[in-house]
Amino acid sequence: MAVPWARARGGRVQARGRGSRGARVRVAVGGGARGSGGGMLRRVSMRPLVLSGFMAAGKSTVGRLVAGRAGVECVDLDAVIEARAGASVSGLFAEVGEAGFRRLEAEALDAELSRGRAGVIAVGGGALLDRERRLAVLERAIVVTLRARPEELARRALAQGGRPLLEGLGGPALVQRVRSLLGARAEAYAECHASVDTDGLDAEEIAREVEGVWRRAPIAVAAGARSYAVEIGSGIAGGRVAELVGRPSRVLVVTDDRVGPLHAREMERALAAVAPTGLVTLPAGEVHKDLGSVRRVLEAALGAECDRASVFVGVGGGVVTDVCGFAAACFFRGVEWVAVPTTLLAMVDAAVGGKTGVDVGRAKNAAGAFHQPRAVACDLALAATEPQRGHVSALAEVAKAGLVGDAELFELLEREPGKVLGRDPGLVEECVRRSVAVKASVVGRDEREGGLRAVLNLGHTMGHALEAAGGFERWTHGEAVALGLVAAVRFGVARGLTPVVVADRVVAALAALGLPVTVEGGAVRAAADQVGADKKRAGADVRMVFVRGVGEVSVERVPLEELRGWMRAGGAA
Repeated sequence: MAVPWARARGGRVQARGRGSRGARVRVAVGGGARGSGGGMLRRVSMRPLVLSGFMAAGKSTVGRLVAGRAGVECVDLDAVIEARAGASVSGLFAEVGEAGFRRLEAEALDAELSRGRAGVIAVGGGALLDRERRLAVLERAIVVTLRARPEELARRALAQGGRPLLEGLGGPALVQRVRSLLGARAEAYAECHASVDTDGLDAEEIAREVEGVWRRAPIAVAAGARSYAVEIGSGIAGGRVAELVGRPSRVLVVTDDRVGPLHAREMERALAAVAPTGLVTLPAGEVHKDLGSVRRVLEAALGAECDRASVFVGVGGGVVTDVCGFAAACFFRGVEWVAVPTTLLAMVDAAVGGKTGVDVGRAKNAAGAFHQPRAVACDLALAATEPQRGHVSALAEVAKAGLVGDAELFELLEREPGKVLGRDPGLVEECVRRSVAVKASVVGRDEREGGLRAVLNLGHTMGHALEAAGGFERWTHGEAVALGLVAAVRFGVARGLTPVVVADRVVAALAALGLPVTVEGGAVRAAADQVGADKKRAGADVRMVFVRGVGEVSVERVPLEELRGWMRAGGAA
């Protein structure tokens, strides 16, 4: 059984745990989740730009152009390695082999990233093949992959020479070798913040595209070929979503009757310039997060003549994005979708990570699928129309993210509750960025909840039970999670896992944010009957996440009857 834990140290999170087969898991969530502020210089001052991609993709040339435009240094990593070793790349390959060269490459890249400067680093084609190293770099820098056709890459490599992995090859054999290497490296090149197709573009055009990615400072969710970026900003939705959908045959906008009149019509008009666009409006609310809503989306897609090249776009809160993503997973066995969350809760949690699903009766998220979106666009301006209750509710998920993997985020909530409640733009953006960064790091290491991802369920076992017992109407999801967090730390105290001082901090922070921290015993006893329906149940046990410190959690198997008995005895009240 997975038993991961996470500990925050100095703004970085290190997590260890045992995966489903007993393997040790380590996670490091780097800093740089922040990015509030307007211009490029402020954003790029936080994180360097790493240009990746196959050999001869133009990384050095483009890197110098981007660096020149930003007024920063450009570093060619191969040149750094040669200077440090006193030998050429070809010579090093001959002397220490590819494995030895990769070690030198990793040391050089780590040294450059540790300099703390927001420069541009052009890396070799194999520099990010090791996945743990790649994930660490994704958290410390903005990674852009440059792509080109195999024939073009082969032509450039042959003209430039000095490529040990292509030595002695030419003509069709060279192209075939390039194709083979590209296939082997496909996942590594896909796990990035953005890919830029360089075919047909000159270096200046490529540099402008790369610079745009760097300026937007997205957060990467590494999921192999299904990797994508979460873009966060204000006023970005219409224009960016029209670009993020790509070139679909049809677009179906999915929304609800609360958000639709405010935002969806404008989105529909923007997307109509890209492809024929349809719109389906669902009834709002968790009570409508069911298979009936999924059916409505599927029928609307058929009515709009959508096919497998179509893209669904979910514009709304967590219910809409969950339903839209699940419907996209089902339609013709899977089509692409884009999430445009319009609530703070959806931005910091529901729309990110690829978990889609609906409730079946009182069983929360009992039907669903892992189906990563093509992209997520968090337009903070859209959340400005959200009622205050929704904004406050979302802060429970922000607090959860801090407890799981970002102590500085939790401390921010403790320090500035008034400004966070007042929707200070800079603090709201920082809350979104930091929460998404925590979730992206965990999802990148455990996409389908085989072990580590279970830490994201902190507060949800009892929270979901309370939500269901209240008929999905008494409490919002965030309010139920807040009560679940309080219950989790109190249960942790009762089991000797959570220090009393930590539990008191959690309860005080949630209360200061206007979230509920007490509930009458009758509601808890009703919820006790619901915990057995939780999808995290494993036979007679349930997986519970316990807070051992701010930024440090563990997952334990707890006998279901023990948890129910504690709840019925009033322990969570």
